Amino acid sequence: MKIIYATIFFFYHYALYFAFSFLHIFNFAWKLLLSIKSTVTNRVPVEDRKRVVIVGGGFSGSMVAQKLENDFQVTLVDTKDYFEFTPSILRTIVEPTHIRSIQVLHSHYLKHTNVVQKEVIGVHPREVVTDDRTIPFDYLVINSGSSYNSPFKESSVVASARANTLRENYYHIRKLKKILIIGGGIVGVELAAEIVSHFKGKEVTLIHSQSKLMNRFPKKAIKYSEQYLVDHGVRIVHNERVIAHKGNIFITDQGSEIIADQAFLCTGIVPNSDMMKASFPDVISEFGYIKSNEYLQMAGTTFYRNIYVSGDVLNVREEKLAQTAENTADIVVNNIYAMEARKESSMKQYKSFSKPILISLGKYCAIFVYKDWVFTGFIPALLKEAVEWKTMIRYW
Repeated sequence: MKIIYATIFFFYHYALYFAFSFLHIFNFAWKLLLSIKSTVTNRVPVEDRKRVVIVGGGFSGSMVAQKLENDFQVTLVDTKDYFEFTPSILRTIVEPTHIRSIQVLHSHYLKHTNVVQKEVIGVHPREVVTDDRTIPFDYLVINSGSSYNSPFKESSVVASARANTLRENYYHIRKLKKILIIGGGIVGVELAAEIVSHFKGKEVTLIHSQSKLMNRFPKKAIKYSEQYLVDHGVRIVHNERVIAHKGNIFITDQGSEIIADQAFLCTGIVPNSDMMKASFPDVISEFGYIKSNEYLQMAGTTFYRNIYVSGDVLNVREEKLAQTAENTADIVVNNIYAMEARKESSMKQYKSFSKPILISLGKYCAIFVYKDWVFTGFIPALLKEAVEWKTMIRYW
């Protein structure tokens, strides 16, 4: 069956390539028309246009930059110099070459944006601060995302946050026998599935602090994912948390000892909001997210008209998805234009709503979840491939 799936996937991949290459022509033409329109209609010299600083170049930040760069002086400040399709980064641990399909330099798709590869260490009402400069702004958009707060500093524990990190472990993991995955949310489940569906003979243990994997999802999705992993030889340990390790021995809060040559940390994600704490302590929520009003303007005891928040760092109780980041980016762009046009009545509110989710179980299997509806198998895997292509075409 795997040979049949691989054959279908091969032809499907190239069908998507030709289809989206054709769409890319229209996408390029549309961007060119927008650029020409901006040049003709916006008679304000570039140096006199309002300054927009965007912190973070993920789904939200990159989209805001693309949509504003023709009409504003846009500066994108990011710790990396590329955009990355994060839903597919786990694939790079078994297919290192896939990284070329999901990463693109910011300078490639942003033609009129100043890209600064730095970490923002401070934010003030009218400027952001890096280690070697201050960058003034008229509008600030904070899309700083999230990261893993690992309690383990040793090299035997790898945080599963960046494709480059996972790709570097490809040749290393081929030599390993025993692998531990810490965390049974979406990332932990997907990583375990990628490893056991590609590498043979690995002893993979997945440890999760809850009684069920992906416990916020419908029962059918939970049951299907657990059965898939068990059928592929994964040992699942529920209701235990790794609290320490000595060499290759990992110790849980229940006193269990798990031997592993390598551990992958897939839990402990925290929002990147430290740069706000000194100047705006009142906007940080209990769990470190940045608060906003319904228009996504940063808000604490008061709201800040010229500072917007979007993406994973936003204090909204919902799954932190690429779709959510893009939806919040659209709201931010609309509201900045509305404020510039002095049409605040045209500003839009962000309202959380249910979104479809695709969970990969290796290359040829996936789970599609929308509210309480669950669809599993090969078709969702094809759908996820199409979503990746649909997203990446914007960055060609």
